[in-house]
Amino acid sequence: MPSVTRVHSHESQVYIDNTLIRGVESFRYQNPKNVQEIRKLGSYKTEDHVLIADQPIEVSMRFIVNNHVLGKTGNYLKFLSSDESTIQLKDSTARTTFSKANLTNFSLDFSIGDLAIGNYGYECDSLSVSEGNSLVDLDLDSSKFNVFRPQDITLTTTLTEGINSTDYPIQSASISVGIQRAPTTRVGERGAKRRSPVLPAQGSLEMSIIKNKVEDTLDLSALVTDKGNFTFLIPETVLGSASANPNLNLVVHDCFLQSVNHSHDLDGNATLDFSYSFPISNDAVEYYFS
Repeated sequence: MPSVTRVHSHESQVYIDNTLIRGVESFRYQNPKNVQEIRKLGSYKTEDHVLIADQPIEVSMRFIVNNHVLGKTGNYLKFLSSDESTIQLKDSTARTTFSKANLTNFSLDFSIGDLAIGNYGYECDSLSVSEGNSLVDLDLDSSKFNVFRPQDITLTTTLTEGINSTDYPIQSASISVGIQRAPTTRVGERGAKRRSPVLPAQGSLEMSIIKNKVEDTLDLSALVTDKGNFTFLIPETVLGSASANPNLNLVVHDCFLQSVNHSHDLDGNATLDFSYSFPISNDAVEYYFS
């Protein structure tokens, strides 16, 4: 039988702007056709489809949050930045390069007893494949890193309609940001010159807690919606060398309460799910290590 080269997950690595992204669990991309439908005058059906100028490539990746993904100094997740990234997927057969990548989705999920998971989503203008720059053994990274698998989530807030870990047993928290970007194209050219965020835009913060007489302690009657900040503290789980600053701190700014859902299931704890929104900006979500 002829030999076959296969691509296995342990022989794949992802880079953003030449920085290796450790802990990637999955990487996907698709190239959907954006078309304009053509109908003849008086016809009730579509006769043809014509490609429009903008044909973005959609890239998504899921990763285990670790002490190498986010920088070790205080920073903001700049969702509205106009900076474009270059993403590379290197495996044993080739190197695939995605150019002019703009962030369109980002999420972080924390649950008690589970690994913290993050997701990136991008729109890219083009991709190229180079067989001469495939992954070789010397490229493989086997260094250890520390992850975040919380046994306890510490939460403080400045929000009157907020919850905290002192009064409420928090089971999970999820931060999600989706950014729609409008392409700017020039007449006679294919591809967008730039992709500008469509504003205003809202992010979401979801939290689940075990019911603990919340109805008696949380006042939801304010006529004008209150807003404030949430600060999460997630301790790292050491797999490599212990960090000097092992706690990941996340601050979500200007949140306001959208809804509270009550759940009572057979053989389970009664829970409450709080849904908050916050305006997406370059300083909406802050992180630092302590």
